[in-house]
Amino acid sequence: QEACEARGCTWCATDVANAPWCFFPQDSPYGYSLGGNTEKTATGWRVTLNKRQALSLFGNDISPVVLEVEFQTKDRLRFRLYDPNRQRFEVPLQIDSPGVAADEASYDVEF
Repeated sequence: QEACEARGCTWCATDVANAPWCFFPQDSPYGYSLGGNTEKTATGWRVTLNKRQALSLFGNDISPVVLEVEFQTKDRLRFRLYDPNRQRFEVPLQIDSPGVAADEASYDVEF
């Protein structure tokens, strides 16, 4: 806990399995925040994320980044992050999508 808080992170012990106890606070200068573009699609959501500040933990950060979320089936969620300004190679993985969002899902998504 001391090492976590010394880095400026938030410590929150939990009984939830596999949940992180140490994480960046919501007002952290690192990471991304929701941009002004949140769009409901036929299969889920498309959200634009913008880098918070010039600080970088890993370098070569991309901003903006688009997050596409597909509610494919009751038990399957697909998400894709990509640079909307530059094309890149994507593995030609064939994932059958029903083309519409699943009616009921055993998961929740929050932005």
